[in-house]
Amino acid sequence: MYRLLLFLRRIYVFVIFLVLEGFALHFYANSTVHSRARMLGVSDRVIGGIYSGIAGAERYMSLGKTNRLLEGRVQSLENELAAYRERCSMAQLDSIIAGVEFPHEYVVARVVRNSVDKRENYIMVDRGTRDGVERGMAVVSLDGFMVGYVESCSEKNSICVSALNMAFRASGMVAHTGHFGSISWQGGDPRKVRLSEVPKYAEIARGDTILTSSYSFYFPEGIHIGTVEGFETDEATASYNIDVRLGVDIAALRVVMLVKNPEAYERIKLEEEVLGTVEQ
Repeated sequence: MYRLLLFLRRIYVFVIFLVLEGFALHFYANSTVHSRARMLGVSDRVIGGIYSGIAGAERYMSLGKTNRLLEGRVQSLENELAAYRERCSMAQLDSIIAGVEFPHEYVVARVVRNSVDKRENYIMVDRGTRDGVERGMAVVSLDGFMVGYVESCSEKNSICVSALNMAFRASGMVAHTGHFGSISWQGGDPRKVRLSEVPKYAEIARGDTILTSSYSFYFPEGIHIGTVEGFETDEATASYNIDVRLGVDIAALRVVMLVKNPEAYERIKLEEEVLGTVEQ
């Protein structure tokens, strides 16, 4: 109680001032019509300012909701933009391949993931079963060079075994002689593969063209592989080991063709049933 009285004693002058100020304003406001109008204008501005402050506070409090709505709209626009880019990309692909002639049925796909620096390299493309892609389809570049083959498919994407995979095998032949052998990658240089088991009596020269042979399961006959860069004799097998410079830079691939080879599927199935393994 003593503290309350002490507090009132300290502020009573200010309280009396406020009371007297209030009376003065009241008398002033009611003294004339002009002064009453001025006071009403002042009070309107004060009240308007208060309401504006309250409205601003409400807007500030609702910023979280507004931000969430904006984020949702931005996400929606990003999805629309991605769909538009997809349509534009496919239109560009269509224009790119419009002049490409290829004797087999194929599906054009974009490379979405690729590697060349591992022992077992794979390529992911943006086409899957919904686009007609099947396991075992050959993968070639737009200009018709061997790249790999499809290993597995989901609805929208496919994983392909790259020619730069040490488990990769294909049957290749020297174009002008018809002598065939096994294509494999020895690791290291991503621009070279090896053609082995070619008999050493075959006439081989640097620059000779190497194609896939009719013994390839996944690859149609006549797909370009590359050119002879060098060769040596394997005395143990009395055959050539031929270094083949790939005709395509697999590290720079952006678009590929997935080629159907219907005649190969029955052979693959038969070979798997009889031998349990398949050479591509």
